[in-house]
Amino acid sequence: MHERFALRTRFALFFAALALGGLALLIAGLWLGHSKAGGPADGYVVAGAVAGFGLAGLTAWVGLLFDQNVARPILALAADLTTRARADIDADIDEAPARYLGALAPAANAIHDALAETRAAQDRAVAEKTAILNRDKAMFEALLRDLAEGVVVATPDHRIMLYNRAAQGLLGDLGLDRRLTTFLRPEPLAHALDRMGARAARGELEAERFLAATACGERFLMARVSPIAVNGSRVGYVLIFHDATEDLDAHAERDHLFNTLLEAVRRPTAAIGALIDAIEADPELAASTRASFFHQLRREQGALVVKVHEIAERHGAATARRWPMPAVASDDIFDALQARLPEDLRFEGARQFIRCDGFAITELLARVIEGLRADPSRREFVLRASACELEICLTLDWKGAEVPDGELDRWLAAPLSEGYGHYTGRDALEGHATEIWSEATETGPRLVLPLRAAKAPVLAPTDPRPEFYDFTLPPPVSDEIADRPLSELRFVVFDTETTGLSPRAGDEIVQIGGIRIVNGRILRGEVFDQLVNPGRHIPAASTAVHGIDNARVAGAPDIVEAGRRFHAFCEGAVLVAHNAAFDIAFLRLKEDRIGLRFDQPALCTVLLAAALFPDADDLTLDALACRFGVTLPTAHRHTALGDALATAEVFRHMLGVLEGAGMRTLGEALARSDQMHRIRKAQNY
Repeated sequence: MHERFALRTRFALFFAALALGGLALLIAGLWLGHSKAGGPADGYVVAGAVAGFGLAGLTAWVGLLFDQNVARPILALAADLTTRARADIDADIDEAPARYLGALAPAANAIHDALAETRAAQDRAVAEKTAILNRDKAMFEALLRDLAEGVVVATPDHRIMLYNRAAQGLLGDLGLDRRLTTFLRPEPLAHALDRMGARAARGELEAERFLAATACGERFLMARVSPIAVNGSRVGYVLIFHDATEDLDAHAERDHLFNTLLEAVRRPTAAIGALIDAIEADPELAASTRASFFHQLRREQGALVVKVHEIAERHGAATARRWPMPAVASDDIFDALQARLPEDLRFEGARQFIRCDGFAITELLARVIEGLRADPSRREFVLRASACELEICLTLDWKGAEVPDGELDRWLAAPLSEGYGHYTGRDALEGHATEIWSEATETGPRLVLPLRAAKAPVLAPTDPRPEFYDFTLPPPVSDEIADRPLSELRFVVFDTETTGLSPRAGDEIVQIGGIRIVNGRILRGEVFDQLVNPGRHIPAASTAVHGIDNARVAGAPDIVEAGRRFHAFCEGAVLVAHNAAFDIAFLRLKEDRIGLRFDQPALCTVLLAAALFPDADDLTLDALACRFGVTLPTAHRHTALGDALATAEVFRHMLGVLEGAGMRTLGEALARSDQMHRIRKAQNY
């Protein structure tokens, strides 16, 4: 019987039996009294009816009190203990609802504290045993994350197990367990893997090189792929690549400039040669004719010079674009010069940011200052950096003799350093498309070096490291997804903010936020956060809830573009939302416009919580967060991404409880959700 009826049902049956038993005893007592004492039966009937109704009412009242203060608190304590047994929750159990149960609630908290202490002790033991591993892991992460080349490790079916920042910058919004072929043209990769496999079969383990293109075709990548083998079996591959777009553009531009130069030179050269031959062929050529020929020679020679200068300028501009030019703070250049030339050198002016090769400019200035110091009459050197429209002018002032142009050219003609080979100061100036010159001022001579200005970098607190690798990915998603355990599935937990609550009445989405869960981990580095232009006015009442007004969405994409991006983000994942029917309704009503179907399986945390905690009075996101010990930052509430992250935290804790409650697979979870939906619909009706 204890398995057929729930606890509250059993208590209700107990009090019903108690009431029926009392009524039976009352009736029996009245009948016995009447049979012994005799007299009219009406009095006994009235007395029995009054006493019976009173007994039934008293029993019902006591039963309700018992249900409210005993049965439901016992079930709540049981649910809290079960949840803490299956999920790692730090928050204590609320003892207030179980205040009439005596020591039961404190005992439950004592069990929770003991369990938490046991888990903490296990965590400490594991942490102590893995300290060295964690150090090596952190070094590996830092090294891989900051490599200049893109690195991706993928499974044989092209699912991403690892990626770094450079790869994300080149390929776009990479994500763990997403297919690499979504971001990279598959054909060149497939051919390279085939060649790599053939070479491996011959015992050659060298990397295979190939030229690849991003899926959108905007970038070309020089890549090399290497196999990953364990016990002779290939379990994946490593792809290392860098952006070759500019290299290919520069190569094409050089070819174009060379061909342009050939075409530009060929005709004037031939004309000049023909005119010279004509002059030499006839020594008695008339003066007027000879003058005409020389005029033509000068014109052709002038056109040739102009064309050569034009090609030279274009070549210089192309060279300047190709030279690596990071943003360098003027303070860094000054500090380097101060370390090398500490005497009689002062720096003035606010910090400026310059687009330049910092080492080359430092070496060039050091070479010039050393040359100036060779003359003892020059003293009191002052170096300044000041903004001049789109440039930053480095000016060097001093007291004493001016510097002749020939001497300055001699300093610039020398190689800058052994590391740069024969690269001279003059080469550095040409590479930066600039010049250095001397000029006289009222306070003394000065050298001026203008360089391209750069924007100051935005300094922000370091973000927590996103999860960018997982070498234990679950198996690939198959057609039989309903039979897959929840622990092996990928989830996208999402939320929407809208203009109102009626999608069929014309309300629209104004923001979509989503975050991925893979292998039970919330991938905080793989989020979707997109404002959406609804194409209609956002009511003030809605803005008061989510803070999004018409001005914020003015430049945002419409639902078509945003919906397609979100659909790509959800590839191969199960959708999860709090009150999922509401959010999915907005998306599915736009499927025809978007041109894609949001037909992924969807789980609702409200319905799952109703199945797990049938006696809970409150299933709001705040209530579930409190139950699972999840903290919801007030600033992030009622933003799509903030609510999605909160729902993801709740759902992550919920996964272990679902398995313990018999919802191990996706199909079982969906079936229980449908059952709860029908029950709640019937209750509302």
